[in-house]
Amino acid sequence: MSASPQQTFLQGLGLGIGAAALLFYFWHTEAVYQLQQQWLAQQKTMLEQQQKAPSAAQNIETIDLLMKSYTVTPGTEDADMREALIQSRHLQLLQQLQQSSAVDISDLVDPSRPFNAAQLYAALLRIKQQQEKLQARKLLDSRLTPPAPAASAPVNARQPD
Repeated sequence: MSASPQQTFLQGLGLGIGAAALLFYFWHTEAVYQLQQQWLAQQKTMLEQQQKAPSAAQNIETIDLLMKSYTVTPGTEDADMREALIQSRHLQLLQQLQQSSAVDISDLVDPSRPFNAAQLYAALLRIKQQQEKLQARKLLDSRLTPPAPAASAPVNARQPD
């Protein structure tokens, strides 16, 4: 038996639609895969940036160490702390702290000009207060998130007698 022209047309149409659907599936799968790879790359760079940036706790620890190392003692009130920080290579730590925090300490400590121990201590204290404030806000925000709802027993469950 030979197929009528209408049957041949319908068979060709069906094969064409099937092939188009298969091509669309392959195209869609490739597009989704590329989007996933882009998203993963973005997440990886964001994670690396977060790991590079020191946390508030690390900044506070660094500030405490600098405050202990360069305390104001009798006779050093007017000494140039900038030179001492440069010699011990701790000026870089101070600059990193200043950059990582949004605190302006340029009125107290300017790395291009000499400054004394009291100015250094005041600048470190200002940065430390800001870091502690940020840390406290993060902690408070984390406590605001509602806990996950506990699994409850079904309402229509039979209670044992």
